[in-house]
Amino acid sequence: MLSTILRGAARQARRHPVYVGLDLLGLALGIGVFLSLALLVRHEYSFNAGLPGVERLVRLDERWTLPGVAPMEEGDATYHAIPFLLQDFPEIEDALHLVGTTFRTEQDGKFTKFDGIETDASFFRVFGIGLSRGVAGEALARPDGLVLSEKAALKAFGTLDVLGRRIELNRLGTRSVHVVTGIMTPVRGPNLLANAEMVVPIPAEEARTRPCFLYWGSSCDPVILRLRKPEDIDAVRARLRDFVIRHASGAESDPAAIGPHPEKIYELRLVPLRQTNFYDVGVENTDDGVDRNVVDAIGLIGFLALVLACANTINLATARAGLRAREVAVRKTLGATRRLLFVQFMGEALFVTSVAGIVGLVFCEILTPEIASLTGEAVTVSYGFVLAVLPVVIVLAGLASGFHPATILSGYRPAAVLAAARMPSGGRGAARLRNSLVAGQFAIAVAIVICTLVIDRQTAFMRDADRGYVKSGLLVGQPLRGNDPALERRMLDALRSVPGVTAIAFGILEPNPHSMSRSGYKYAGPNGPVEIQMLFDRVGPGYFEVYRPRLLAGRWFDPMRGQDEGPDADNLRNGTGSFNAVVNAKAAATLGFASPGLAIGQVLTNDGLKARIIGVVDDMRFVSPRDPVSPEIIYFDTLARVPFVDPVPAVRFAGVTRAVMAERLDRAWATVRPELASSFQPADERMEDYFTGDERRGHIFTLGAVVSLLIACMGLYSLAAFSAIRRVHEIGIRKTLGASGGQIAGLLLRDFLRPVALACVLACPVAWVLMRSWLSGFDQRVPLSPLHFLIAVGGAFLIATLTVLGQTIRVARAEPARALRAQ
Repeated sequence: MLSTILRGAARQARRHPVYVGLDLLGLALGIGVFLSLALLVRHEYSFNAGLPGVERLVRLDERWTLPGVAPMEEGDATYHAIPFLLQDFPEIEDALHLVGTTFRTEQDGKFTKFDGIETDASFFRVFGIGLSRGVAGEALARPDGLVLSEKAALKAFGTLDVLGRRIELNRLGTRSVHVVTGIMTPVRGPNLLANAEMVVPIPAEEARTRPCFLYWGSSCDPVILRLRKPEDIDAVRARLRDFVIRHASGAESDPAAIGPHPEKIYELRLVPLRQTNFYDVGVENTDDGVDRNVVDAIGLIGFLALVLACANTINLATARAGLRAREVAVRKTLGATRRLLFVQFMGEALFVTSVAGIVGLVFCEILTPEIASLTGEAVTVSYGFVLAVLPVVIVLAGLASGFHPATILSGYRPAAVLAAARMPSGGRGAARLRNSLVAGQFAIAVAIVICTLVIDRQTAFMRDADRGYVKSGLLVGQPLRGNDPALERRMLDALRSVPGVTAIAFGILEPNPHSMSRSGYKYAGPNGPVEIQMLFDRVGPGYFEVYRPRLLAGRWFDPMRGQDEGPDADNLRNGTGSFNAVVNAKAAATLGFASPGLAIGQVLTNDGLKARIIGVVDDMRFVSPRDPVSPEIIYFDTLARVPFVDPVPAVRFAGVTRAVMAERLDRAWATVRPELASSFQPADERMEDYFTGDERRGHIFTLGAVVSLLIACMGLYSLAAFSAIRRVHEIGIRKTLGASGGQIAGLLLRDFLRPVALACVLACPVAWVLMRSWLSGFDQRVPLSPLHFLIAVGGAFLIATLTVLGQTIRVARAEPARALRAQ
């Protein structure tokens, strides 16, 4: 039987090379795309899976429900909670602080950057990570200890033999000398430690002075807990509310407490580390997570590519079935049974699928690195996974694509076939199936195309959307650490003297802000008091000229008016004084003002502190397009009385290229703070993380759309080729009766494009529902325009027309006499 199957497949390849070639190409392409996208989906779903004991690791999140703003969850938590957690929950085996930071080494005035972590001595115990060199239990026990990744060891020293070597690190301008005590063993797969190049103990001074170590509700970075058993997660969750009430409550004068009833606004949550990759889409202060629906959609595209390829094979096999009818009839006459023929034809389908699977593996090798480049993910071909999945795919695809054609072929009756003047077509049922398969193929392809167009439009919109300030000609630096007014003035003077600088200013908030603080303000409105939480910003002279926000009502700050000077730290902490302030449009609307002008002159209070609104500016979006803009209050600082704390310089320039200006500013920065590396960037570059994920995944949808259309066109081509063969006699009669070539071509095109029209009708509502749901996740988004649907539908008809045009013209131009003689 095996030799019969192989001879049958080889004979078909010789007789109908185009059909077999299209069959192989479609299946191989479908299998290759399926395997490549399956590897990407597997990569996303395996986040943190390589961490030993990950099922017992959780992150402690904070959720705030504050008046005037939407509830928000943060991936950071107060470090002040850790000793109380260990005390109250015996289920917690260990806990650690995980402070993300950046270290730099300096040589000849040039900085080399390393992504680092400040943490506790329990780091390796909690994560279960080993060391390839050094002792895990001792590596972070000494305050000057330093553990390197293998990559960092090679980058810093050029060798892995580095134990005991000393190195000076620069962290935000603070220098410290460390001794290498270990080299980390790499953790397989994507995980939250994948980019960690250096791990050091948290400095004792930092633990004594940073607010997040001292107060409830003040957070720095993640808190990681290791539980004794996975089931303990639910047990701890059930008691966290009582824990907050017990420990975070206190008098309003208690600086460490949140207030008398913290549970009303504050909640602690446990998030298993295995889930953070998808969970973090809606969580602030985390690396942007991945939308699970998007990842599932990518996996669905891979599956649909395989389904389309199988449908294409069914169409091609059905088109060839009539050509093999006489072969079946002769073999049945010679004694072959239907069962024997069914097994042979199924064997041929499985053999073709096996060959396509091998070619598909080659496509997978080609596509996977491209997909990794498009998405920015470290996706590689895992042969253990691929070789386990590929045989299953081959068998299922072979059965799916071969069963119906084998059933049709083995069911032909010898007498009817040999007595007929024409090849059998399979009847109306087979015709409906072929049309349905083509319609289904194009429906899937058109839906993917529509989704791709919407995603591309949204990602382009996110980059180009109005953010409330002028992006061109703007460069933003990094925070100037400290609160030394003399140093701040020297830095302003140094940057202002750079040729090409037209304006310079300090601010606290910036595009993609490093930190954000909020305060509660009350307004005694005509309809009763209103209380909202407002984002805090402090700006200096020149800010209006640098960012150029749109003033909607009132005026901006004036350095010549002393009353515009904002509150100092004591005023904010004690709630004293009266000051002028500017708010954004979101704040004015949240406070209940029907128009920005009605807010001018109104007074907001924060305990005893009074803020009189002198101006309203349009919302300036420094955060992700997915996140809503927060109500914001802005104070003014001339540096005459109040120093900035970690101010961020921003520069407007003209008459020079961006790269040249950035280089000049970096040099000027180095004359004031040579120990602190600088990097002046455009606003778009600082906000790059907000866009690249959606853009990269949009590329995957584009790839899926191209592959889907290509496979769908193969299916349509097969249908057109089959119809052309079957309708030669009909065309001869029509032309004999006076039909023109144009009329014949129009008739054939109408018949060929009818499944495409049905596909578009099916695809549009599905794509509309999917994209409406996806766009709802953005605060800034494009409208779901009919243009996206019209472009996709028009493109589908154009591509389909070009696909069948050759067959249509050839049949329409056939001479009637030859057509009528054709059998």
